[in-house]
Amino acid sequence: MSEYAISPCEYAIFSSEYIENSDTFFMIRCTFSIIGTGFGSGLVFLFLFCYNPTMENTILEIKNISKSYGDINALSNFSVSLQKGEILGLLGPNGAGKTTLISILSGTVKDFSGAVTFKGKSLFADRKLKNYMGIVPQDMAFYEDLNALDNLLFWGGLYDMPGSELKQRALELLDLVELGARAKEPIKNFSGGMKRRLNIAIGLIHNPELLLLDEPTVGIDVQAKVSILDIIKNVGQKGTSVIFTTHQLAEVENLCSRIVIMDKGSLLAQGTLEELIKIVGEKELVDVVGEFAAATITNILKQADFAEILSVSDNLVNLAFDDTDKIPAMMELLFKNSIRVSDLKIKSPSLEAVFLKLTGRSLRD
Repeated sequence: MSEYAISPCEYAIFSSEYIENSDTFFMIRCTFSIIGTGFGSGLVFLFLFCYNPTMENTILEIKNISKSYGDINALSNFSVSLQKGEILGLLGPNGAGKTTLISILSGTVKDFSGAVTFKGKSLFADRKLKNYMGIVPQDMAFYEDLNALDNLLFWGGLYDMPGSELKQRALELLDLVELGARAKEPIKNFSGGMKRRLNIAIGLIHNPELLLLDEPTVGIDVQAKVSILDIIKNVGQKGTSVIFTTHQLAEVENLCSRIVIMDKGSLLAQGTLEELIKIVGEKELVDVVGEFAAATITNILKQADFAEILSVSDNLVNLAFDDTDKIPAMMELLFKNSIRVSDLKIKSPSLEAVFLKLTGRSLRD
């Protein structure tokens, strides 16, 4: 409670209290009394303050984006947000809509519905906002006849960076992507992994606040993948927000602070790795490999309530067991029905199991 002097014979008393609170608003009851005049004594005001703490940290918000190519829905009411400094992985098989989303955000795909807010403004209403975004497409975006340093200087020049600042930034990035010793070598002599790393450096040349990467590890060897993932992690740790697409489970498991699972243009689930794994609960996962048709083994397994069928195809069925003590009885049932089993694997809950449960198919399909 606070007191305020108004005149020699009057003073005011102001008090307040929280009466309701949530993630999006809080409500305060305020009492304002003027003592000594009889006027205004005990006036009560109710204030509603709308506030969401995450709004201050949200750099990108995608709302109900839809895009079709003829009868094919590439994206269907897709919505997701990105926080400052967050690394968000879009996980899904080919045809999930990942590249379409990146293309919309980068401005190369038009004729869609929905809205995108970047840094508190409509992304498509203010062209200057693109200067705060870095884009690394699947296809290589550089000139192979130029060397690595000249490519960075060329692309950086499109952002009107001062010459001295641009060259210093280019050299720093070449060191970051482990190409500093080959800065003046023609790119046509580079390996696939080196080209991928240079592609990322070009996307970072203007020090963007948001970096979009569309399958940055496609078509390269394991060692090159590890190097690129380390670069992305380093970029995120320095405060740049990152969205990258992949169909590799290990990449999002090891790198992302949050994961979005998508398929056929729809968002199926999102959250941290721990949050997503809770979708399959504490069940044990079992892969059964053998010689059988998908329809045949499905009908046999439905005869008894042994386990939940996560996905099934010819010669492979993925199951989730509440109790692995039921496995011998299941195997006996399969043998009685002349099903030949060549392999059986028991696994702990994983992101792969979540994807199987949500889509009914593996990322390899």
